[in-house]
Amino acid sequence: MKRRIEYVAAFDGKAEDILKSKGISTSICTALRKSLGLVCRIADGGEIPIRLIDELSQGERFCIYLVDECVKPIPKSDIAVNIVYEDEDIAVIDKQAGIAVIPVRGHYGKSLANALANIWGDFIYRPVNRLDRDTSGLMIVAKNQLAHSALTMKHIYREYVALCSGIYVGEKSGEINLPIKRVGEDICRKVDPSGDEAITKFEILDQYSDYFSARFVLGTGRTHQIRVHSSYMGYPLCCDKLYNPNPHKIICPNGKILDRQALHSCRLEFVHPISGEKLKFLSQAEFL
Repeated sequence: MKRRIEYVAAFDGKAEDILKSKGISTSICTALRKSLGLVCRIADGGEIPIRLIDELSQGERFCIYLVDECVKPIPKSDIAVNIVYEDEDIAVIDKQAGIAVIPVRGHYGKSLANALANIWGDFIYRPVNRLDRDTSGLMIVAKNQLAHSALTMKHIYREYVALCSGIYVGEKSGEINLPIKRVGEDICRKVDPSGDEAITKFEILDQYSDYFSARFVLGTGRTHQIRVHSSYMGYPLCCDKLYNPNPHKIICPNGKILDRQALHSCRLEFVHPISGEKLKFLSQAEFL
C-alpha cells in the first residue's frame, strides 16, 4: 500500500525538521531515508526528489510517500465486517462480538485481520484500540504507519456501555483509579499496587432485578481494564467468564439473551491523524 501526503513548510529548515514539527516520528523519518523519491519538492506541477537533510523555504510545498514494505500474505475470510467509516488513512469498524481483533491461538484465519484482508487484500494490520473477542462495538484500524503512530490512546475518547452484576450501592458516578497488573503469564489481570496506572470513569444508568447498566469512559487503555475494575469493585460484568464467579446467561432489557461479557464500545471521538478533522462515531448496533 502506498500513501501520498502533501505539506507546506511552516518555516525555513531541513525537510526532516519540518516533518518532525508536524508530528512525524523518528521511525517514519528513518523509513523515508531508505529510498530517494519518498520525499519530494513540488515545483511547476511536478515533483523533485529530495533528501531529508535538504533545505526547504517557508511556504514551499512538498510531499512524502508512505510505502509498506515486506507485506506478508494474510489468509482471507469472508466474515462480515461493518465498516462505518473509511478513507485512505483509517477505518472505523463496528465489530460484532465473537471476532478476535488479532490472530491468536484458536482463532487463526478467523480474526478481524483476516476479514479485512478479504476486502483490502494483503496489508500490514494496525489496530489502534483493541477490543476483546467477545466485546462488541467501535474500534479503529490505521491504514498506514503515520496514522497509527499519531492515534494515541490519550487522544481518543472511548465510551462503553455495560451490564454489571448485583444491586448497586454507592455514588452514581465517579472515577476508579487503581493500577492493573498481569497475573504471571496468564491472560488474566488484577488490581495491584505495583501495576500500571489505570483510570476508568463511570456513571450508573439503570438498576434492574439483579444487574444494572453503566457507562464507562477510559482514561487509560489497559488490557481488560473495565472488566478488572468492575470486578474489583464488587460488580463484575454480566456473563464475564474470566472475572465473574457466576457468569450465567442473562436476559437483556431488550429481551435478548446474552451469553458473553456484557460490554459494548458505543462511542469514539478523536481528531483525524492526517486531516485534523474532529470525528465522532456512535455505534448503531443494538446492545441493551
